Amino acid sequence: MLKLNFIPIGAALVVFGSVATALRFGDLPFGVSEVAVALLFLWSLRYHQALHHLTHPIILFWIGFIAITAVAALVSPMKGGGSMHTAVAYLYAACFSLMALACASQATSLSFKCFIKYLVVVPIVLLTLPFVLYVTKSRELAEMLGVNYFPARLSGWSINPNQLAMFLLPLPILWVAVNHDAQWKGLRLLGNLLLLWVIFLLGINVRSDALLIAWCVGLLALTLAAARWQRPFNWKMFATLIAAFVLVIAPFKLMPDDPAKEYLFSNAQSDSPLGVGFDKNKTGVRKTLRDNAIEAWSQSPFIGNGPGAYSYLDNPEVKQEAHNLALDILTQAGIAGAVLFGALYLWLIVNAYKARDPYSLVILTILMIFSGAHFMLRQPSFSLYMIICAIAVRNGSFTTAREKSQSI
Repeated sequence: MLKLNFIPIGAALVVFGSVATALRFGDLPFGVSEVAVALLFLWSLRYHQALHHLTHPIILFWIGFIAITAVAALVSPMKGGGSMHTAVAYLYAACFSLMALACASQATSLSFKCFIKYLVVVPIVLLTLPFVLYVTKSRELAEMLGVNYFPARLSGWSINPNQLAMFLLPLPILWVAVNHDAQWKGLRLLGNLLLLWVIFLLGINVRSDALLIAWCVGLLALTLAAARWQRPFNWKMFATLIAAFVLVIAPFKLMPDDPAKEYLFSNAQSDSPLGVGFDKNKTGVRKTLRDNAIEAWSQSPFIGNGPGAYSYLDNPEVKQEAHNLALDILTQAGIAGAVLFGALYLWLIVNAYKARDPYSLVILTILMIFSGAHFMLRQPSFSLYMIICAIAVRNGSFTTAREKSQSI
């Protein structure tokens, strides 16, 4: 049972605030969460010796990536859409990463797990109200409370629903990771089933096909990897995890809903047996964005064109991201940036595999699956999840005592 601890609760609130992008000071591009991160960053520099972590691979990546994009912006003739906003977002994500790494690295094993538990529970509690407003279609009340309202997609306080989708993506796996050695029976099992079901319910109503695909692949891969690496295999935990997912998907695919009626037929069910989105030309749109991104990358293949969006649909003056991690990195930082990110991610995956940590390995995998349809590098939570996996592997946080690896 979670004991009330205000430090991890505050940390979880700050992280959730990083994706609550609809909550800002007026028209300014920052809010309470960004101010809190700035103060914590300065505090970590003074008291947590954050500068000692400048040689960590995640921070080295950010230093190199920002340097490459800065040079590219100076020499490339192309100018991307929202280049200044993107550049500031990269600097913010880098500072957030250094602060998070400095604080998390010095946390005890118990504090680290406590933070992860609150990272799951606190946002789920806060998303209850937006979900009720979404289900009841209370648009006016949602706008009054600052909730970003889409009639067909749950977005909560995120301007872009995909920000919320990526934030929710690893939460079910993180929950079972920190509870893998608990007794899953009786009321504890029912409580875990309910919490996991709520996470999946919120995620499925964001209506992100990338999220659904990542969860399908991730749950299967996690179960198989844990069955091979972990002894004893906690079959009750994995049965509960999969049951919660099935109990959300099955009713969702069977119930009629207004967005489906708009795009299909009267009394229709959700749009397809597998998908959850409602973009009738999704494949064509993504292909156009990819093709135009490749064309932009070809203008500066080695170091890219600098921060910003370089693809487009119909109007070359209206720039959009390619919605693909690899292509967006290539357009902004070229082959140099892609190699830098690839080296970092390979380091994370190899170490998770060596540690026989199925949870970290699968989290890293599903983040890449999701990033095949979205560009989330500038989201602080993306870096946070990489940091959590790196620390968990180093300390053996998600494995039993006899399965702990040496420090990475």
